[in-house]
Amino acid sequence: MWISKTPLRASFLGGGTDYPAYFRKYPGAVLGGTIDKFIYIQALPLAGIAEQRFRVTYRTTESVDDVEEIKHPVIRESLKHYEWDRPLNIATMSDLPGSTGLGSSSAFTVGFINLLHQMRGVELTRYELARQAIYMEQTILNEQVGIQDQVHAAFGGLARYEFAGETISIEPLRVTTSRLSLLNSSMLLVYTGGQRSASAVLASQETRTKSGANETYLREMYEMTRIGGGILEASGEDVAALKRFGELLDHGWNLKRQLGNTVSNSAIDDIYLTGKEMGAWGGKLLGAGGGGFVLFLADNDVQQAIIERFGRDNVVSIMMTPYGSTVSNH
Repeated sequence: MWISKTPLRASFLGGGTDYPAYFRKYPGAVLGGTIDKFIYIQALPLAGIAEQRFRVTYRTTESVDDVEEIKHPVIRESLKHYEWDRPLNIATMSDLPGSTGLGSSSAFTVGFINLLHQMRGVELTRYELARQAIYMEQTILNEQVGIQDQVHAAFGGLARYEFAGETISIEPLRVTTSRLSLLNSSMLLVYTGGQRSASAVLASQETRTKSGANETYLREMYEMTRIGGGILEASGEDVAALKRFGELLDHGWNLKRQLGNTVSNSAIDDIYLTGKEMGAWGGKLLGAGGGGFVLFLADNDVQQAIIERFGRDNVVSIMMTPYGSTVSNH
């Protein structure tokens, strides 16, 4: 049994500048990190006499003899692209639901590509893994997605990534243990009650970006990734730094809401404003928009109030994790 374990991510700043329509013209950057919630993919090679050559279990179960018959697009196209022809039983699980703004689709792609290579005894570099996942999603599957999610899932950790043309550079954040510990203890997610397709949400935003209508917002959002990194790395009192970082997230969220008419809605706005009124330092909706999770930074007393207000089942505490996709053999 082979198992890939790939972290989801929380994107703090710069989301929207990681789309080719923008960073092939102007430099883009994101600041964020992987969290302690994961997507797991199990793969068990089957004997040649197996009743069906491929069994795939996710929200549904597929049993087929031909790769072309597999309905799951990432699994089907990856098996074809990497010319996998041996019988295989594949099962997927996730700590949190997909389509909720945590980069789960790209985490799955990274995890599955990593799994197929490791099963053949090939260990891709983190850069190769990210690049191959980007190629799979953007070129083969023709998905309307950016490139930060694949990079986060491959590399892991808290970092600032910059994108310019065909170049990707990584700047891991130099954060003290005490500040990282405070960041970890201050983060919580509130579920908005909605799941959505990132590609569908991004359609209007992509049109606005290509026309130049979002240029002013995106340039400021790019600069904010440097400011945010500086706040987290600077010396000084940790709580004061996290409060400043929360204020920056708040400003970034207000900018992001201008990128397209599907980014937010009244339900999302109500959740965010309620959290702020309760005393959260700041936050934002994670992902492309339209639903999923709202991230808040807040001290413990405010977190307890948020839990009471929205219900324990709708609130998830998270922490940063320092590693990207891994594969083990049991």
